[in-house]
Amino acid sequence: MLRNRRIFLVATLIDALGSGLWGPFALLFLVHAQGLTLLDAGASLSTGALLALVTGPAAGAAMDRFGPRALLITGNVVRIGAFCAYPLVHSSWQVIVVTVVAGVGDRLFWTCNAPMTARLTEGRDTDRVLATQTAGRFAGAGIGAGAIAVLPAITSPWTFHLLAYVNAASFAVAAVLIRLLPSLSRESDHLGAALSRESAASGSWRAVLGDRPFTGFCVTHMAFTLASASKFAVLPIVVHDLLHGPQWITGTAIALGTVVVVAGQRPIVALLAGRSRTAGLIGAATIFAACFGLLIPLEAVSLPVATGLILFTSLGFSIAEAMFGPTGTAAAAAAAPPGAEGRASSIFQLSWGLPVALAPGLLAALLSVDNALTWSVLALTCAAAVPALLVLRKKLPDALREPSPSVAA
Repeated sequence: MLRNRRIFLVATLIDALGSGLWGPFALLFLVHAQGLTLLDAGASLSTGALLALVTGPAAGAAMDRFGPRALLITGNVVRIGAFCAYPLVHSSWQVIVVTVVAGVGDRLFWTCNAPMTARLTEGRDTDRVLATQTAGRFAGAGIGAGAIAVLPAITSPWTFHLLAYVNAASFAVAAVLIRLLPSLSRESDHLGAALSRESAASGSWRAVLGDRPFTGFCVTHMAFTLASASKFAVLPIVVHDLLHGPQWITGTAIALGTVVVVAGQRPIVALLAGRSRTAGLIGAATIFAACFGLLIPLEAVSLPVATGLILFTSLGFSIAEAMFGPTGTAAAAAAAPPGAEGRASSIFQLSWGLPVALAPGLLAALLSVDNALTWSVLALTCAAAVPALLVLRKKLPDALREPSPSVAA
């Protein structure tokens, strides 16, 4: 089992690095290598991502039928095809199609990742594996962000194309590694098939959607994912248009946040071992709310003070990110109705995808009214998660209230 867990962790780290890198790199690739305008590239990527989001429930049903291992391999194969196709796109509709395909692969991966992790681990060890994956995703995002500063000077599209092909190759390696889990695959896949037949007989979608504590947790979790998607999203505009400050402030804040998550993810999860997941989530919500609150007076203070607040809150945001990411995902996996883990995971993934998709429009609307209103709404949203979690821990004791046993780092 330990060997299988290590193989799976390496495979998912490759997945996380590739997915994290592509996020900030995608616009750069489409504009500088494929000749699209910034507006067309951004609109096409957003449209494709939203269309792919609706395939999540189908991925969950497929996981309950075929098991997480088979769907993880399929997700990687799908993304191999998508990233091999990206160098061939030259119009908006082509970008949308390929982005939908890549998004389907992402939905398969993220829907099956937590259930597969739960099968390979026990107790707080689940949180630790998910924490390592989160660190890998942020490391990939940091590499992608660094590429934004370096690659525009490169004029050859072949360099950009090579990076896309390397990303495709990384997903191929991940698929092969997951295929090397023979001792788990047959038992788990047969068990998953048996459970799917039982859940189909009793109406598994009804069991998941009718499980009010679980769906309530997914709704509450949206406060965290909105905070995660918002923490740096409007910062460049705020610094440039409202504070009239240099952009090194934004770059430093994002770099600091990335370093904190990558370096501190596992130690933070280790500190939470032996405590309830509720405590970790409440701590994250409190930190998020406090940091958003500190940004409310940005326009009313001097630029040096505003810079200090931005850098300080970037540290706080990253600590909260490290606390809630693996903890919330592990809690959702533990709270899933038996026999419908895939369907439950797909619903939980919507609590990630919807805020990420809606955040740009929501933040733009709020910021067009007032800077203080933007941060106030985010602070109140995070604060509202605290009483919701206190109620939910009574209804989900195994997932939220009871401490998980400590394990070796």
